[in-house]
Amino acid sequence: MALADDLSFVQNILTRYILTICFIFGIIGNLLNIIIFCRKHLRKNSCSVYFITTSIFNFLVMCFGIIPTVVASYSSYDYSSYSISYCKFKAYIVHVFLMISRSSVALACVDRFVLCSPNINIRVLNQHRVAIRLIVIVCLLWFIIPIHMLVQVNIQMPGRRCGAIGTYSVVYSIYAAVVTTIPLIVMVVFSSLAIHHLKHIRSRVHTDTSLANMNVQRRVRVKKRDAQFIIILIGEVIIYFFSTILFPIYSMYTAFTSTVVKDADRTAIEGFLRYMALSFLIYVNSSSIFYIHLLASKAFRQECKQLILRLYRREQNNNVAMTLVGITNTRK
Repeated sequence: MALADDLSFVQNILTRYILTICFIFGIIGNLLNIIIFCRKHLRKNSCSVYFITTSIFNFLVMCFGIIPTVVASYSSYDYSSYSISYCKFKAYIVHVFLMISRSSVALACVDRFVLCSPNINIRVLNQHRVAIRLIVIVCLLWFIIPIHMLVQVNIQMPGRRCGAIGTYSVVYSIYAAVVTTIPLIVMVVFSSLAIHHLKHIRSRVHTDTSLANMNVQRRVRVKKRDAQFIIILIGEVIIYFFSTILFPIYSMYTAFTSTVVKDADRTAIEGFLRYMALSFLIYVNSSSIFYIHLLASKAFRQECKQLILRLYRREQNNNVAMTLVGITNTRK
């Protein structure tokens, strides 16, 4: 078998089986994320707004991205390679949902930095209503910024591949690298600063307990729940970094080598890397967030346990009620 056939076979295996599994677990995981962070004692926290937004748009990414990709792998017919309007819409809407999800994680990192800041004027921004306003602004911006995709994205010939063509392919590669790298930088910088401030706060509180004349009103305290949110967020940043870092690298490589003549093997390798960077790794990231939360935080695992027990007890109560109604009706 030629290299192109080998890579095509691997790509089909990843799409048909791995992405299908990711879709099933991802849908369940994102729905559970939304339910958990919408619980009364959590939803008022500003960070919960960002987690809920991330889960909603990850859910949408999987519905608009994974389903058509898996269906196309089984039917050998990709509708986006034949319908120009669907090609434009799919590329645009998946990109919009991805960028809103990424921006939500980046804003969550900023939110944790704000919470842990020693500056009271900065900490005042850590509010539920501020988080909602920022999410609305982000959503509006990401529906407007990539609108050029609706105009320029088209079906590439030969090969029938939906994507950027001609000079726009170079422009889009640079654009994609920039808009992917910026949230990543924001995540890394502000999550690192949040961890630094959190360590400083804990060391300060520990030191201040030995000083009897310390002004208690000037101490900065971070609740355990907020600290757990930081741990969960760090898990998201790590998985986002490893699942996304290939995308800007591939985008810049595409821009710099757009005029290079390539043989069949190199084209096949680039096509496979494109699939990994633009589809597979991104969809894995969208489907894995809930499970990263489970691994990262004991408090989140407790919330899941309580939710499952609550649903189980409700089901048991419903069954008992139905049994009693049945007995009553029989006696009548």
